[in-house]
Amino acid sequence: MDFLNVDLPEDIRQHISAGHLNKAKELIDIYYKRNISSLLKRRLDFELLRIKMLKNHYTYSIDRALSLCKEKISDFKEQELQYLIDERYADWIYINGEIRLSNNFLDNTIKVNNQIKNRLIVKEPFDKSGELRKQVVNEIINNGSKSYYIHVKTGLKVKIDENVKGNVIKVHIPIPKNAQQIKGIKILNANHMYKYISDENYPQRTIYFEDDLKDENEFLVEYYYENHIKYNKLDYDNVAEVQPKFYLEEELPHIKFSPFLVDLANYIIKNEKNPLRKARHIYDYITQNVQYSYMRPYAAIESIAEYCGYNLKGDCGVQALLFITLCRIAGIPARWQSGLYVTPYYIGCHDWAEFYIEPYGWLFADPSFGGGARRNNDMIGWDFYFGNLDPFRMVANDYFQYPLYPEKKFLRSDPYDNQIGEAETEMMDLNNYVESILDIIEVKEINS
Repeated sequence: MDFLNVDLPEDIRQHISAGHLNKAKELIDIYYKRNISSLLKRRLDFELLRIKMLKNHYTYSIDRALSLCKEKISDFKEQELQYLIDERYADWIYINGEIRLSNNFLDNTIKVNNQIKNRLIVKEPFDKSGELRKQVVNEIINNGSKSYYIHVKTGLKVKIDENVKGNVIKVHIPIPKNAQQIKGIKILNANHMYKYISDENYPQRTIYFEDDLKDENEFLVEYYYENHIKYNKLDYDNVAEVQPKFYLEEELPHIKFSPFLVDLANYIIKNEKNPLRKARHIYDYITQNVQYSYMRPYAAIESIAEYCGYNLKGDCGVQALLFITLCRIAGIPARWQSGLYVTPYYIGCHDWAEFYIEPYGWLFADPSFGGGARRNNDMIGWDFYFGNLDPFRMVANDYFQYPLYPEKKFLRSDPYDNQIGEAETEMMDLNNYVESILDIIEVKEINS
């Protein structure tokens, strides 16, 4: 993705900024006919894909959005929609001169705005996962540890049509990797003969299939693992004078030491010298100021940490990347973790961070869950997710922007992370042909 470090020509940039996406596409076609470098051509190729992503993600007109809100929310007024837009609950962009809201703007509003949530005409079901997580967090604090056995089946379902049928399909499915909290990984079975399984330490671990796509259109893998969490009770006065110097570099375009982010880090940290307190200041800033927001595809964001810092909104991964970037600017080693969040009641994708402080070693930070706890007045949970993590995680990735093995020929649906999987043939990418399969088989507490 090195081409994302190359800027767009001014006229294309101006039209995209104004939301004139069709005109931007016309200009890109004109630039293709000019004598341009290969790197700029790749950047323009990607911009065409990004325009398509934006059009697919932002489909609600103001009128359609207002109608949906009135249908779902009791006594919803027209001026309230503008409030949701202004206060970052409802994500939007201009497309060809009109405001378009994101497909999930209402889901996001309900998640983070309790006043709107309480006015739903059809109430949401009780959050069993959240209640269990809160209980387990308190038990970890009181007892010092907690361990869970987690058994799931995951994969991809591929839509079969004449463009796909009869071709060899190449599929990557994420599987658990070694991590400080993960033990006892066992791949039980797969419904196709696999060609390759990444090493348990590979930064983005997958099981890889190559098979003719005929009538069987699901690629599944079943596995179990154990998640062992030990409580880190942090003492800000017990920090080593000498700290390590790894995981401190930029990784463009998303972990970027721009003047803005350097200034933001300095603004947050001020004169603090203690690295543990520095990290806590960064965590507090994000959890107190960044509004949780469902995001457009990450590939449609040009610089993720900067996006979060400028707009003060983002989902779990966007918040984690801002935390990692600000920590590295402040001289604190920090890195990525992601995969699945799995309880007996729920399974879905999630991202978080690790940061390193001697003498504690690698500590966890989950600004998304921490910010959610604070939003719901759970100060114990807010404090817990700085330094600690619940045991309901499957770690598939511990490095952002790392290639799959074997590498894909076409651009990945998520070029930076891999939580659901990827699929392609020799002739085409299958990003628009797949849906994820995430099935819970068993989740139970075990002795540490």
